[in-house]
Amino acid sequence: MEPLANDRLAFQAETFQEEASVQPRRRKAVKELDQDTADAFVRRLCNLLDTADFFGRHASLSPQEKITKLFLASAEDKDKSEFNCAVSPKVRQQVPVLFQAIAGVMEEKSGTMVQSTAEINVEGFGRGLLYTGRVILVLKSLRAGAPFPFTSEEKTIRYGVECIEEGLAFLEKYNEMSAFHGLLSLEG
Repeated sequence: MEPLANDRLAFQAETFQEEASVQPRRRKAVKELDQDTADAFVRRLCNLLDTADFFGRHASLSPQEKITKLFLASAEDKDKSEFNCAVSPKVRQQVPVLFQAIAGVMEEKSGTMVQSTAEINVEGFGRGLLYTGRVILVLKSLRAGAPFPFTSEEKTIRYGVECIEEGLAFLEKYNEMSAFHGLLSLEG
């Protein structure tokens, strides 16, 4: 064989071996939630739901019942959201309340003031933003309403705790970097 043909065969054999050694993607292992953070998130979410309950109709409910009845979307709401990417009014109410609860827990844990802004349009596109001062701690894009609407308490709590942990980790890293280098070196 000619040298060019040998090189081509060697290259194909090498490529085949590389493809065979590539591991298929697997889902991440489900990480155990910090129970203190989860409890603080549930408490903050229930406080926000109580503020919207003007006449105290749901004051006697347990926190789990409040979240289920006042916050979580039903199967009908989920079907409405999945049809033609239109978002139900229940989902449009869920988004800002969830991010306000996350910001409240982050304030408690970090001791700094954390603001939230969240919006979702009728088509299901939007964003949730948690920030302190000029530092963006968490930025979540909402595409076609995902991960909303939440229909289970466990998924809601998991999403909230993961956002809290992400934001606090970034805030800690930012504080370390700004303490070492100063604020002006981090500006872009």
